[in-house]
Amino acid sequence: METMYQIVKTILVVVFCIESLFTPKIAGGDYPPSEPVASGDETKYVQITAPDEGFDVFQPVGFEGYAGYRYGQTMILNTDGSLDVWSASNGPGDYIDVVNYKRYSADFKKSTKEVTAVTPTAGTYDYDPVPCACDPGVIKFGGWYYIAYSTNMTCVARSRNPEGPFFEKWTGDGWGVNPAPIITYDGTPGYFGAAEPCFVVMGDTLYIFYTWWDEHGPATRVATADATDENWPATIVHHGECIPPKDSGDSADVKFVDEYGRFVAVFTERRFTDNSYVAVWESFDGMTFRRSGFIRDNTCKKLHNCGISGRADGHIGKGDPVYLSYAYAGADTTGSWANWGTRMHKVTLSLADAPMVDLSTLTHSDVVVTPRKVSVVPEVTAVKAEQLSYTINKSKVIMIMAFDTDGFCFPLLTDLRFDGYDKSVIRMVGTCIVPVSPGDTRVYVHWHGLSDSFVVHVTE
Repeated sequence: METMYQIVKTILVVVFCIESLFTPKIAGGDYPPSEPVASGDETKYVQITAPDEGFDVFQPVGFEGYAGYRYGQTMILNTDGSLDVWSASNGPGDYIDVVNYKRYSADFKKSTKEVTAVTPTAGTYDYDPVPCACDPGVIKFGGWYYIAYSTNMTCVARSRNPEGPFFEKWTGDGWGVNPAPIITYDGTPGYFGAAEPCFVVMGDTLYIFYTWWDEHGPATRVATADATDENWPATIVHHGECIPPKDSGDSADVKFVDEYGRFVAVFTERRFTDNSYVAVWESFDGMTFRRSGFIRDNTCKKLHNCGISGRADGHIGKGDPVYLSYAYAGADTTGSWANWGTRMHKVTLSLADAPMVDLSTLTHSDVVVTPRKVSVVPEVTAVKAEQLSYTINKSKVIMIMAFDTDGFCFPLLTDLRFDGYDKSVIRMVGTCIVPVSPGDTRVYVHWHGLSDSFVVHVTE
């Protein structure tokens, strides 16, 4: 079955090429910056409810032993009602995790092709020792999409386009190739560290929320930066813990609700269990949060890593549709680890006179993860070299691979473009690396809107 599936997709990969030529590039993040909002009524508490069971936006393929997932969604609402969604995905090849991007129409009946937007950069900090880019948090201001992501700490990359590629990364003193963390973990070794970021822009101030997970458990901390400075990571000021350690929880996704004049954070607790739920906390200054409520009715069991939608600057405007998304294992206990569905709910926000503190009245839906039907035409999400680092002293033909939504790969021989390399070190002739002189260079490879890079070291 799997072999036949791969053969058929290899034959039909040309169909993807043809279709991709006609896929329009659509700008997003087009809401204007939010106006200043007065602080809300502190005697009222935000409640978020999921009125129905929602719907899946990702279903893993049903091959035994195969793991597929999209988790940690960060979502931007556009003025036409479409939704840009970035998710942590199982990576192609030797990448552990990457960040994938997809845009959904307002009615969710149409979507763009999924593409890999952020990958670890070979030969740099976010590739070694673990090649991982996960837990995305996205904001747009100053004409740039900024996407922060987790390695063992927190890095950030930027692009003019929501689909990327996000090749420009913060280097510690500017934007370039060699990433450096914007949030560094200096706590007790052996714990998760500082990661799982999200953003909100308030006027000229960028709020950065992230998980700090040490021996005390997963707390949320807050930092601020100057949103008017292109090199804003250099201006970060840390303010400490804003949400205490969670009950077997994970990342908080924070938005500012303009109508109610407050920050709202959602995160999962008791994750991966039948008793999991989404916690709702709120803050009037972004520095100290209080418990506001829970979301459990109509949600799936064993949920984790949730996100809530907002505009490009991290605000939820009055009248905006609001979506909650999370990964889940569901009521069924069979299947492989990380073989998760991804569910979306359109949720409602309201104010109450008291916080919701009683979970006993809330129940889950017994939803089972449903394997999706195999698509005949491949949806290629990523391209990458078979190796991400080559050491050569003579010409070498390399293999460039395409990877589809299901994680299967196909060799590419045509329509490839290579650039960005030092021509005094190598030449590229088709897919052959021809050494010119000893040295190191990075090579960027492009194929039908998808891109990645690899490193070449030429010896004597």
